[in-house]
Amino acid sequence: MRTTFINPILSVEQLEISSHVMEKPSPIVKDVTFQLYSGEMLALTGPSGCGKSLTAQAVVGLLERECKVTYGNIYYKSENILDYDVKSWQMLRRSDIALLIQHSLNGLNPIRTVKKQMVETMNQNKKWPRKEGNIYLHSILHQVGFSDPDDILSAYPFELSGGMRQRVLLAMMISLKPKILIADEPTTALDVINREKVLTLLKELQYKFEMAILLISHDYENINKYADRVIKMDQGGSII
Repeated sequence: MRTTFINPILSVEQLEISSHVMEKPSPIVKDVTFQLYSGEMLALTGPSGCGKSLTAQAVVGLLERECKVTYGNIYYKSENILDYDVKSWQMLRRSDIALLIQHSLNGLNPIRTVKKQMVETMNQNKKWPRKEGNIYLHSILHQVGFSDPDDILSAYPFELSGGMRQRVLLAMMISLKPKILIADEPTTALDVINREKVLTLLKELQYKFEMAILLISHDYENINKYADRVIKMDQGGSII
């Protein structure tokens, strides 16, 4: 039985994203409309190339230079964030909406320890005293399933498995205490066992932090077991 959610935290309305590579803008995502509710896990699925990742990038203001929103609105807590300037987008990503991007396993710096990278991330919102920061790091690493955080904190990313690196990245995201976590194809680079672990972990984090999660994946059968709702995009980018 699915949970009923009543408070939309994010509303995407008739979103159109166009490519500006050619002289005339060409729509590549059209008429995308959906709502994400507080505390809900919503899955956005569809074939590769339909615009799922572009939609996620638009929500956090990280579209590539050649792409632009040409129609529609994106409301976060009833405020149209498409009107934001660069600084407002940066603040939104630091404190409210976290994006775990596709292929993010390559996003960790291989020559810096996990601890240095996690400290840098969590200090974006506030400067933590060393002792309090260490306690918090241990806490969130426990929450993503690590029994010995000290081993993880002292490790370099290349010393960890793909599943472990994905959990480190999730810990970095939740250290910012976002209201929304967007996970873009979080299991693509993982084997079957680690896919299940990561999806189970996302579900646990959803309940533990009462966090809204937008889960983007082309793997409909797998995500359908975890999501509260599933919506599909067609090849033209529209919701079906």
